[in-house]
Amino acid sequence: MNLDETLKVITEEIANMISTKTVVGEHIVIEGRTIIPVTKVSFGFGSGGGEGKGKAGDQGTGGGGGGGACVQPIAFLVVSKEDVQLFAIKEKGVIERISAVIPEILEKCKSMKEECKKEE
Repeated sequence: MNLDETLKVITEEIANMISTKTVVGEHIVIEGRTIIPVTKVSFGFGSGGGEGKGKAGDQGTGGGGGGGACVQPIAFLVVSKEDVQLFAIKEKGVIERISAVIPEILEKCKSMKEECKKEE
């Protein structure tokens, strides 16, 4: 595989990994509210190649490449009949951020549910 083909394969594979569903995740419906995860996607790739002649006059070529991606949750969008709210995940570890935001979202859902019951 030559360098152009290598680059093409790498970029196609990265394009397959990255889509709008990667950035704006699958929604979850809880008690009439839709929760949509929002992520930050970073990716990169590199490649290289070369050719040369040996002392015996034989020629050789070589090439290679690689790529990678990082998907990081940054916020949750909560949509209800009344409003739309964005809950950002602060600068902690990913697990700490998610565990800090989910109780807040559930508490808001619970209080909004109680308000709806009072109105009925």
